[in-house]
Amino acid sequence: MKKMKNGPWKAVITFLLLVLGNALNAAAIACFALPYGMVVSGVSGIAKFFQYFFGANLNMVVYAVNILIFLVGLFIMGKRFAATIIVGTFAFPICLQFFNHLTMLHHLVDDPLIAAICAGLLDGLGLGIIIRAGGSTGGIDVPPIILHSKFGLPVAPVMYAIDFTIFIIQIPFTKSNGVILGIIYALIYSVVMNKILVFDQGGVQMLIFSKANQEINERLMQMGLGSTFLHSKTGYLGEEQDTLVCVTSARNINAVKNAVFQFDEKAFLTISSVSEVNGNGYTLWLDDDMYQPDRGERRAGRLVKKK
Repeated sequence: MKKMKNGPWKAVITFLLLVLGNALNAAAIACFALPYGMVVSGVSGIAKFFQYFFGANLNMVVYAVNILIFLVGLFIMGKRFAATIIVGTFAFPICLQFFNHLTMLHHLVDDPLIAAICAGLLDGLGLGIIIRAGGSTGGIDVPPIILHSKFGLPVAPVMYAIDFTIFIIQIPFTKSNGVILGIIYALIYSVVMNKILVFDQGGVQMLIFSKANQEINERLMQMGLGSTFLHSKTGYLGEEQDTLVCVTSARNINAVKNAVFQFDEKAFLTISSVSEVNGNGYTLWLDDDMYQPDRGERRAGRLVKKK
């Protein structure tokens, strides 16, 4: 299994995921956003501008802008950077042209609001898949990276500024409904994308304040869960004590709570969401001379992944 993961299969799977992500993005725009006159961000928004004012073919503009940006990235940032955006540069225009020709898919829903929701769901899912696969959509994502590399400008504000500008230039030829629907579409894909990025990457952090922490810790170890003691001091009485920290998956919350209150019904317990968990016991396996989770821990936590 390890050889397969590190061999050519990994590259093939990554490529397929990148193509799938770009196909979903293209479907969102061609099948739901464009047929209902929504404003769209990225290269597609630029293409709409040239299509309206200059009568240019939308697909050809997307091809031209993507390839131009790719060549600029290759010239300024080098081959290694270009390799990270090459799939998105060519897969998205091809998929967009494909879905634009499938006119039977352009009005799958009658309600424009539902179309905006569908577009947001598809686009967010596609972007999440692309980023989790380690790729990039290319296109408008590239200029902010170049400006950051050469002039130190922050990536996020520059990207927002470019997207905002692309939205603005579409307003003169877009109805008010299209603008509002486009905003809804953008908000939904942002939320969905973020959910995809943190899916199965996080967990919960539990802080346990109890005089029975030693017994609780032993029970957690029997359950196959890791823990850490932090030295602390109570605020009211000023008593020195140890706080027990346990990071685990959400499915283990009730089991941990039962273990805590079994030994101390008055224990103080806080639970916080953790967006991503990395390290030993979750994503790393250490050398033989260091601590490694045993088989019971892997069964209980189910978050240990060999890399």
